[in-house]
Amino acid sequence: MDKNATYNSIRDSLVSPRGFPAAVLMHLEAPLPTPASASDDRHFMQATSGHIRYLSMNDLHRDARDAWLERTFTAFEHHTFVDLETRFLSIAEQDYETLIIGGNDPVRAARFLRINRAILARKVKIALMHGSLAGKRAKALNAGFDDVFDSARMSPEEAQARSAVILGRYQAAAHQARVEEELSSSLERIAHLQLLGKRERQLLTLLANRLGEPVSHYKLRTELSHGNDELSYNYLKVLASNLRSKLKPPYVLIPGGQGSYKITSL
Repeated sequence: MDKNATYNSIRDSLVSPRGFPAAVLMHLEAPLPTPASASDDRHFMQATSGHIRYLSMNDLHRDARDAWLERTFTAFEHHTFVDLETRFLSIAEQDYETLIIGGNDPVRAARFLRINRAILARKVKIALMHGSLAGKRAKALNAGFDDVFDSARMSPEEAQARSAVILGRYQAAAHQARVEEELSSSLERIAHLQLLGKRERQLLTLLANRLGEPVSHYKLRTELSHGNDELSYNYLKVLASNLRSKLKPPYVLIPGGQGSYKITSL
């Protein structure tokens, strides 16, 4: 199987269980360019994997894991893993997107993640083992790692692709969070959001997206139904009446003519 097929297969298998479809990873959809050399290929995948910080436990398989990681990624920050040390997680000098913890002790790694959960909430977290058993890999995943790599079994190409896909998933989630924050900020100028029910907020969003323009009752009822039984006209009137009382001056919700509503400013 060529690298493009491998990459696409891994990408599809790693769609976020939190509900982000492959479509949100559009920036990863294009086939990978055919590399001119192995070095070019590694540089490309490094770029899609982001900045990497690596903490390595000083155990039996350290040398094997470290050598494998050097073959897999062109550059990464390398530090010795220390259980209660947090300075290696600092972004004061250099930010990073991916944290790899090398070691065959999932209990130590899990404790480290638990202690630093807040710091690592938006970081890709990968456990790197060597000759691991299924039970240890499961413990790492249950502890909060996004994936587990095994330097004795996994090819560098697969690790590169999996890293890129997981990072893409985090970036998509971060983008969605920014969009929702910007939307909330915009809606907050129009209405008292803390007073709105779910359907009232949805109605506000639909009308605010076309501020000052009429939106037909039919469109509003269809959008608010979300594919379920169609929202009745009487229920729409109730929602509109409730929303009207929760708008901030100078905004008002008024009939838009020909069976429609609109929000406008006086």
